[in-house]
Amino acid sequence: MAMFEAFIRQTMRCVFLSLLAALVLTPGIASAQSWPSRPVRMIVPQAAGGTPDIVARVISGRLSQALGQQVLVENRAGDGTLGAQAAARAAADGYTYLFAPASVLAINPYMAKILPYSPEDDFASVAMVGSSPLALIASPELNVNTLAQFIELAKANPGKLAFASPGQRTFAGMLGEMLKIRAGISLLNVPYNSVPDTIAGRTHLAVQGIPAISAVVQRGQLRALAVTSHRRLPELPEVPTFSETLPGLEFNGWFAVVAPTGTPREAIQRMNLEFNRILLDGEMEQRLRALGLYTEGTGAPEEIDAFLKGERAFWSRVVRELKIEPE
Repeated sequence: MAMFEAFIRQTMRCVFLSLLAALVLTPGIASAQSWPSRPVRMIVPQAAGGTPDIVARVISGRLSQALGQQVLVENRAGDGTLGAQAAARAAADGYTYLFAPASVLAINPYMAKILPYSPEDDFASVAMVGSSPLALIASPELNVNTLAQFIELAKANPGKLAFASPGQRTFAGMLGEMLKIRAGISLLNVPYNSVPDTIAGRTHLAVQGIPAISAVVQRGQLRALAVTSHRRLPELPEVPTFSETLPGLEFNGWFAVVAPTGTPREAIQRMNLEFNRILLDGEMEQRLRALGLYTEGTGAPEEIDAFLKGERAFWSRVVRELKIEPE
């Protein structure tokens, strides 16, 4: 996951200005002036109402203004497969895009025996939207304040501390399993995924997104032991990253926008520029952060390609390490 940090550093150079100059000065771009001449479709491969859907709609509203055409969000409920398949089979004409989570582009190939789409062959990179880190939270009853203290307690009580796991094939579940392996501890997996259960002490440990736990941590109802991001978060400045205790353990979700392979380069460049303009807006950054998404702009499509390649290699190793069998 160190790839993401390098990716962000590259972003902070003058990518936006150089691409904007290229768009203005490159001969032949005038032919793309007619794009878009009709509404643009943004497929979200999850049900309406969830965080991915809300983020996509917030951004699509601004995109509509920038492009002068409506960017219409289309939800495909499920595990991401149906939406990804629909986007992969869409006409590569610049009018269909996929708002894709990490699972669709980097994890599913190693978790499923058969996929009706190829993350590598069927899509062209358009924009990196941002990362969605998680926090490891503990019941105050444990009387621990740091991940190191929790690991020490867990080693002294093998198999007695309950971890609220929604399943090994989820982000939270995989993080819990990775924690056990890297820290050399044994936890009791309990099929819960609820902040109230941990507050009430029915489970001792859980993993949640930042918006779900910021307020209860500030009230002292829960204790945040570590965050999965590559650096500390402004909402929880006193909470260390996992890698500060267990070097190399970063575990972020993220969202990227891709288009069907063969989409005109001019359309991809324009979308990339507009995404960068939107994501670098301070007001938009704050709105996305409230939804648990952290962004510092998007890089060029080639940089996103490199990031995705690194993420696929990372998740391939994780799935093998956890001995998760494809289904």
